[in-house]
Amino acid sequence: MLKRIEVLLLVSAILAINLHLLLWPGAELISIIAFAGLALLYPFLSMALFLNENQNIRISSMLPGLAFSIVLVGLMFKIQMWPGYQTNLAIGSIALIILIIYSFTLKDPNLQLGFKVLRKRAIPMAIIAIIALMLPPYTWLETKYSDYPEYIEAIKQLDKNPDDLQIQQRIDSLQNHQLK
Repeated sequence: MLKRIEVLLLVSAILAINLHLLLWPGAELISIIAFAGLALLYPFLSMALFLNENQNIRISSMLPGLAFSIVLVGLMFKIQMWPGYQTNLAIGSIALIILIIYSFTLKDPNLQLGFKVLRKRAIPMAIIAIIALMLPPYTWLETKYSDYPEYIEAIKQLDKNPDDLQIQQRIDSLQNHQLK
């Protein structure tokens, strides 16, 4: 059941990213639900996802899920163009890399089975996080609004001068007339 919820949320996240790029109304809401749902799923239910039946349940079993959660929040922030994504992606990717390295050093066969499942999720997630972290800050904005260069420039100017009301009014005007 939990794995089905995970797959549903993953498919929703991928769909939301594509809808973002198509500038569909409601894509923001779908992405927030999908990424926040996954971020909540992993830390609290990681014991069921990453442990096999032979392992004892420990509070440390939640740590892999916490690393996934931090990365997912960072990805959500990056997609929504909210500040703070760099910190989340950096911390989360470092934690995932440590978990991946640790999983390859295990000698206990019971633990290896649980961490084999973890690696299937952690390696792609770490790669995605590192790529998202390495992308220049406005790549997502320039990709999403490639047909609206005036809007992109206005957003860049607003980032340099966040208190400038004229730029904010210009962005509002562009949103009301060009993006809808």
